[in-house]
Amino acid sequence: MLVQEQPYEDSDEALIRAVRDGQLEQYAALIKRYQQRLYVYCYHLLMQREEAEDAVQDVLIKGYEKLSLYTYNQSFSAWLYKIAYYHCLNLLRKRKVTTLMMKLLKPLGNENVDDGYAIARQKEVLTQMEFALQQLTLVERSLIVLRVIERQSYDEISQSFPQSPTALRKKAGRSLSKLKKIWKELEGVEIEEPHTRRLAHESDIIGRAITPDR
Repeated sequence: MLVQEQPYEDSDEALIRAVRDGQLEQYAALIKRYQQRLYVYCYHLLMQREEAEDAVQDVLIKGYEKLSLYTYNQSFSAWLYKIAYYHCLNLLRKRKVTTLMMKLLKPLGNENVDDGYAIARQKEVLTQMEFALQQLTLVERSLIVLRVIERQSYDEISQSFPQSPTALRKKAGRSLSKLKKIWKELEGVEIEEPHTRRLAHESDIIGRAITPDR
């Protein structure tokens, strides 16, 4: 009786070596592996769906263009997340310049109505979660996403941030405590829904992390 072999999934390093050796199509496997994870990460930093989608494409292109700078003694995922972090940081800096003008030019009476697929309570919780995350700094949001959603160890996160795992553990703990405090203050407060669709699953993960009895 023949035993069917399980398909072998190449490591990140093996795929990178293949790309560097001229097998450019192998980069598609890295895109497939990290595209959704990068989207979740960028979304929770930028808090805008379409901007996050564009950011992911830009980050993956930058990753390809800078692949010659990657060294095998570091995690490729950490290297890619670092590119994503600084890309989102630049986008947020540019956004500050245009925010006021966007508000001034926004036409009246163009408010989005109920999407029709989410129950009222779920929408309220997700809106509060987005608002609470926006009160954190970019670094604080980044740490929470990497630790809570991506479930990365502090050793892994330290490859993306120039700090020790111990320091990052303390900072992540303070960030979660800050988020919990903000969340508690928001209870019973009505918040205007932002004009973006939410990632329900990922926001719910963070919600459970800060309100474990919910």
